[in-house]
Amino acid sequence: MSSTFHGIEIGKRAIFAQQTALSVTGHNISNANTEGYTRQNAITQASNPLSYPGMNVGNGPLQIGTGVETKEINRIRDTFLDGQFRRQNDQLGYWNVKQDTLSKIEGTLNEPTDNGLQASFDRFWQSWEDLSKEPDSLATRAALLSNANALAGRFNQISNSMDQLSSDLQNQLSTKMQEMNNLTKQVSELNLQIAKITASGQQPNDLLDQRDLLIDKMSNMADITVKPAGNGMVDVLVGQEYLVNGDRNSSLTFDPAMNQTSLNGKSISFKSGEIAGMVESLTKDIPSFMSKINELVTVFSREVNQIHSDASAMNLDDIQNRKNDPNAVLDQIPFFVAKGGTGNPAAAGEITVNPLILSSLNKIAAAREANVSDAGNANLLNNLKFKQVSFSNQSTSMNNFYRTIIGDIGIKTQESIRMENNSEILVQQAENRRQSVSGVSIDEEMTNMVRFQQSYNAASRYISVMDEVLDKLINGTGRVGI
Repeated sequence: MSSTFHGIEIGKRAIFAQQTALSVTGHNISNANTEGYTRQNAITQASNPLSYPGMNVGNGPLQIGTGVETKEINRIRDTFLDGQFRRQNDQLGYWNVKQDTLSKIEGTLNEPTDNGLQASFDRFWQSWEDLSKEPDSLATRAALLSNANALAGRFNQISNSMDQLSSDLQNQLSTKMQEMNNLTKQVSELNLQIAKITASGQQPNDLLDQRDLLIDKMSNMADITVKPAGNGMVDVLVGQEYLVNGDRNSSLTFDPAMNQTSLNGKSISFKSGEIAGMVESLTKDIPSFMSKINELVTVFSREVNQIHSDASAMNLDDIQNRKNDPNAVLDQIPFFVAKGGTGNPAAAGEITVNPLILSSLNKIAAAREANVSDAGNANLLNNLKFKQVSFSNQSTSMNNFYRTIIGDIGIKTQESIRMENNSEILVQQAENRRQSVSGVSIDEEMTNMVRFQQSYNAASRYISVMDEVLDKLINGTGRVGI
């Protein structure tokens, strides 16, 4: 049976419940612009009733309510939407890196401009055409040497740029690994705190928000999977390997020599995310591009050198020597050599003009007869521009092969830009859906605040009424006559 002060107790509970709801509303409003915050809600329920036996009911089923109590303060969060966001977020991280790398490769070629490799090639071929018209002109030879130097320097620059891009990516990847390790450590520490608080029967909502925000950041770096564990903890995996296992975390490392990522010493592969994009750029995109450029250098220098050092090729010194001695040995020197050597260059970073030609314009072999006016060799080198030559997987001209390289990197860059834009849209859509559930709406919170305030005022008025009733009962007008 309820006590005389039952009404006061109901009013007190009502005030406490509405006060808690107002505090939660205030907490939501305060964190409306806090990154990663999830809207909270005070869940109330009727408190356990009391039996109310009477004269005619005895100990029957009649009960009287005891008011309200706050059952819990929960986060309004949808784990399915979290999963959607994270799946799209790792794709965005991957394409962000791919787009950045491919755009830099495309920018290195600098096509189509007067400073691009194609323009350097054109000037080189044009110089041989000019020399074929004036084979004994030192000015024309000087122009040829200048354009040959520029072409070799352009190849060197591309090689140096790719080396620098690879070095930058390796540094970024090492930094990204450290950042991921820091995040996994924080998640494992939060797991431990959450487990302790959950075990005590409380709900650590703000800690859960912090952990989810960290996991969101991790999802941009790698294709992670999040699984619930005991006592409110979560496990974070890449494939079948644990990055976070309860209150323990694992360390990622990167071997720049092998361009290989490892987890606790075990090789691991990422399918998407920034880390996957960086590893793929280092192991596929840049090597594939440089392989084609190096093949172009190898074929180009080989073809030029074959003509320039042919048994019938003559430079001005050869012509002069043959005038003095018809059986004089020809120089037969290659036009391009590897830096620090004499063989044909096999890479863009190796190619340079033969030092003998650099030291003497007379060493440029433009003739095939012992006549300074002969331009037979210059004509052959000029026509080399259109010659069908053999590459590893096709037979085509050198200009067409280079255009294939330009087209391939251009297509890949455009695809990466398109995929990055699509990923940004999908991530934003997923985030909008998530915010529609978890985000704080100021208008809605203001409405709740007014609603809880009115309930608080009503509960206060109810207590005032009960106070008057009890005052009348306790401090009434006098003794009741018998």
